[in-house]
Order: sequence, then structure tokens, then C-alpha cells
Amino acid sequence: MQQIDYEKNSQIFKALSHPIRLQMVDVLLDDECCVTDVVNALGISQSTSSQHLTILKNSGIVYPEKHGTKTCYIVNNDLVKEIVSILKKKK
Repeated sequence: MQQIDYEKNSQIFKALSHPIRLQMVDVLLDDECCVTDVVNALGISQSTSSQHLTILKNSGIVYPEKHGTKTCYIVNNDLVKEIVSILKKKK
């Protein structure tokens, strides 16, 4: 029987509990984006975007990749991908 990592899953749900971070994940599921892309897609400031991306990164939801001077983010958590997919079906 597989054990549930309650602490890790709790951190994921905490990170997803903010509407902006949930929107960010939805945007990042379509394609990897740098901070500027996220700012433009969501209409938020760069500092707000960076703060939320840090939370998503620290909770293991997104992964930063360096492309020259830019840092782009991708969703690298299968559980989160599944959660967002389910939410989209519930619309």
C-alpha cells in the first residue's frame, strides 16, 4: 500500500489556494513562460508575479529553466496537472 505524503501534498494545496497562483499554473500548463509572459497574461506586476512564482517553485509545482538571461517556468508536477485538468472539466 502506497503511503501518502501529507506534508508535501498540504504544501501543494496551500500554494494552489491563491487564485493568482492557480491562474499561473493554468497559464504555465499551456507553455513554459518567463516572468514577463506571466505578467502580461495575468495583468499583474512583476514583483507580484515573482513572489507567487517563488511560492510555486518552493512547493515543487513549477521548475525554473534558464534560457540565457531569462528564467522560464514550467509545471513539473503530475498531481497539479491532474488537479487543474479536473478543475477545467468542472467549469
